[in-house]
Amino acid sequence: MEIRRLQKLGTTTLVVSLPRKWALEKGLKPGDSVYVEQLDEGLCIRLAPRETKTLRAVVNGDAIERGEVLERIVTACYLQGYDEIVIESRTGLAVQKLDWILGTIERLPGLEVVRQDDYEVVMKVLIDSRRYTVVELLRRMQELIAWMIESSVDALIHNMSEKAAEVSRAEQKIDSYYFLALRQLLTTARERSLLKEVGLDSPLALTGLRVVLAAVEETADHALQVSREVVKLGQSRGREGRQLVEHLKELASEVSNVFGMSLNGYLVSDIKLLNQALDKVPELLDRINALESTVLESVRDVQKSLSYRLMLTNLVEILDNCRLIAQTGINRFVRESSDLIRIEQG
Repeated sequence: MEIRRLQKLGTTTLVVSLPRKWALEKGLKPGDSVYVEQLDEGLCIRLAPRETKTLRAVVNGDAIERGEVLERIVTACYLQGYDEIVIESRTGLAVQKLDWILGTIERLPGLEVVRQDDYEVVMKVLIDSRRYTVVELLRRMQELIAWMIESSVDALIHNMSEKAAEVSRAEQKIDSYYFLALRQLLTTARERSLLKEVGLDSPLALTGLRVVLAAVEETADHALQVSREVVKLGQSRGREGRQLVEHLKELASEVSNVFGMSLNGYLVSDIKLLNQALDKVPELLDRINALESTVLESVRDVQKSLSYRLMLTNLVEILDNCRLIAQTGINRFVRESSDLIRIEQG
């Protein structure tokens, strides 16, 4: 509970300021209305309901020649939190542009075409992204990445390249979660009143979460690259690769565990878990380097040797992302007082 002094405004009016942190969290600004309710024990201040306004982006299709540019513009509008995206043209939208638009929609969850003719395409986001918190989306992404890594190595051991091919579908699902979470973050950066609704405790969390979200999405890309090298190897792995693959499986499993430790440590602000993840990274990097030397010595086939080494390279990239997530988690940990650190002002 805070004690605040009354201030005199004019000749008869008394005023009291609102807590700054609370006002920021609720997105209040000068001119906004609040309800003041008189109770027996005092006054109660409540937020007045806000008008919901549709945020629309209208894109000049005639000014865009290449489909790739149109795809980037539509994606950026989606991520910025626009409710409607309109592509309009005075001369008519070419079939190629319509194909790029429809292809882009397939990647962005909740975005659908609600009206279309030769001169205009109207897209609307039909999903309430606030149904899912960023934390929930990150946990789901973590589960899928762990499955991707495990499935890829299992496919290599059992010569099941078709199982490795399934990994690409999981990566596409991760991409959709990434776009949805990033849309939440960018919308919340603009409307701070949404912080609690999307599972964030402070405006300061936005920057760190943006870094972590990018690292998780990049980790999924590297897991996908591992599976692609498995597909390339196919049935060509010879006898000399059995022991090598067992070592690779063990390393991949431990890398996946470190990824889980770093992300979980970040999400629950567990300093011990974060440090454990950081401590494991150098050891795993040394073992990956040693296994790469073994590959160079024992695998004579150039293409197979390259595939194994690329798999190891992608595991290294995943560890780099683990380190980034853990370091971001430590930065988050020191923002608040705890048994380990006391924050003072003076």
